[in-house]
Order: sequence, then structure tokens, then C-alpha cells
Amino acid sequence: MTLTGCADLGPAGDLALGSSELLVLLQQPAAPAVPTRSFMVSNAAASAHQLVHDDPFNTLYLEIRFPAGAFESVDGVPVAADGVVDITVQARAGGYGFTLSPAGLRFTAGRTPTVVLSFGQYASFAVADGSPRYPTRIAYQEALALWYEVTPARWTLVGGSGVQGVDELGGPVNGPGTYLVAAPR
Repeated sequence: MTLTGCADLGPAGDLALGSSELLVLLQQPAAPAVPTRSFMVSNAAASAHQLVHDDPFNTLYLEIRFPAGAFESVDGVPVAADGVVDITVQARAGGYGFTLSPAGLRFTAGRTPTVVLSFGQYASFAVADGSPRYPTRIAYQEALALWYEVTPARWTLVGGSGVQGVDELGGPVNGPGTYLVAAPR
């Protein structure tokens, strides 16, 4: 993927784009809310947790999977092999993305969580209408990836993320913070 426009190097040396340089995947205006979830995750066992739309069908918004041994530390304090961490995941209002906390969480190298966002039911691809870069909504959908906020309103592409199947996008979660589903403008 070639990225164009005003770009610079983020703190980690990765290409970073401003919010105005991204076409964020939005939800339809009538999409039911996705409540924030907090849950305890054991470092001793793999687990998966879901956020769902507040609709009669509990339509999946995202699923985050934690491998065993995922947690290295919280606020500099090591997490024991059998320790438990309180995780909060908040869905992006009006669009596709999420914020993961606590902020001081660090993952064990090679054991980072993964996330899959499901957008088939409530996505609005209208943001790409008229885009010279994406002549069709399918072209826009195929360009979607996960982006991580490195500084306020500056985003870097999450390596290994992208569309999976017809209406899902997935990738690694490299740390706490804010992620969104978008394509370069």
C-alpha cells in the first residue's frame, strides 16, 4: 500500500497520518449503541471477550482474544503467571474502532492480543463516495486496516491488520490506547 499526502514519522519511527488524511469506517446513523465492557482477564489461560450492539440479536461489534501469558506488567508492576488484569474496552462512537485500557498495560513480546471487528450489519461506506482513490465501495472496503493513535490525532498503521472475509477486519493489539478502522484518504 502506498501512502500519500502529508505524513511524518511518529514516535516509533512509523509513518503517521493525521485524522484528516484517513477515511474512517462509520456506522449507519441508526446503528444501536455498543456498551463499554470491563472484564477480568487471567494471565494463566487464553480467553476471548466480545462487545455487541445493543440490539435484539446482540450483533457482534468486536471480539478481542488474549493468549495465555499476554500480560507483562501494569504501571511497571509485573503481572504474575497466574495474575489477573482488569481490562476495559470502549467502542468508537459512530464508527468502527475501540479504546483499550488501562493505559499502563504492557504485553509480553510475542503474546499480544488480537482483535476482529465485525462491520457487516451496521457499516456505512458512504464516507468513500466520490473519493478519487476508491472508485467503488468495494475498493474502499478492501483498503481498510486497523490504525493506532500514536499522538493526539496522529495515526499509524497496525502491521498485519486488514480485512478478513466479507465483513470483518482484524489484527494485533500492540498496546493500550485508541484504534480505528480506516483507509488512507
